[in-house]
This record gives sequence, structure tokens and C-alpha cells, in this order.
Amino acid sequence: MASKLCGKWQIISSDNFDEYMKAVGVTAENRALANDKFSGSSKLCQLITNDGDSWTIKTITSVGEREVAFKIGEDFDSQTIDGRAVKVSMKMDGDTLVETQVGNGVESINNRSVEGANMIMTMSACGVTCTRKYEKV
Repeated sequence: MASKLCGKWQIISSDNFDEYMKAVGVTAENRALANDKFSGSSKLCQLITNDGDSWTIKTITSVGEREVAFKIGEDFDSQTIDGRAVKVSMKMDGDTLVETQVGNGVESINNRSVEGANMIMTMSACGVTCTRKYEKV
């Protein structure tokens, strides 16, 4: 059975994103671009699919697309949308998809879950949390 997370989700709000980006080491130039292109008023979407333990998350923005394919429980190397190298692990905690990214000595925990008609994504690092809300499209 497919997860409730599966589908195409468009961002509708984003809280504390700039502070989160500072915490994980995103440059001022990249933060300015991200605040313009990936904020709650943008057309940022996540397309999530899964088949058993195999998942794909495609991030769709006005400046391009990025796709990450992974299996639950298998660590992998990846690159953030702003180009930082990270080690990633993914697990399910109930109905929540938990992503742990570690890069440049910083750990970020990113949770995706469905609450009502919305997907809620929380991203936490160095005591800073960003909450992003998406609606299914």
C-alpha cells in the first residue's frame, strides 16, 4: 500500500526558512536565491513516490528539478539543492518519513508527514526549526 505521502505537493507556507539555511551553512547569496525561489509564495513542489522500501522525491522549482531515489534504511551520498555534499539516511517512524542529513559537521533532521489535507515538513538543525506546509495538487 502506498504511503499517504505519495503524490505531488505544492508549498503554501514556510516559517523560519532563512534562519534554518543559516544554521546549515547556506551562503548569503544562495539564501537570497532560495528565499525568492523556494518560499511559501513560490511554485516549489515535491513529487513523492514509493514502492515498498524504494522511494523517489523529485523537487520541482522555477529554476530546475532535482530527483533523489533511495531505499529506507540504506545510507547514501547526496548533494543539497545549493550544492553541499551530505550523507543521508532515511527511515519511517510510523507514517513520518525521517531524513537525516550530515554535512560539514552539521546534522539536519527533516521530517515529512501528512496532517489532514496537508504535508508538513519540519527541518531542524543546530536548534533552529523551519516548518513548511504543502497542499496536494
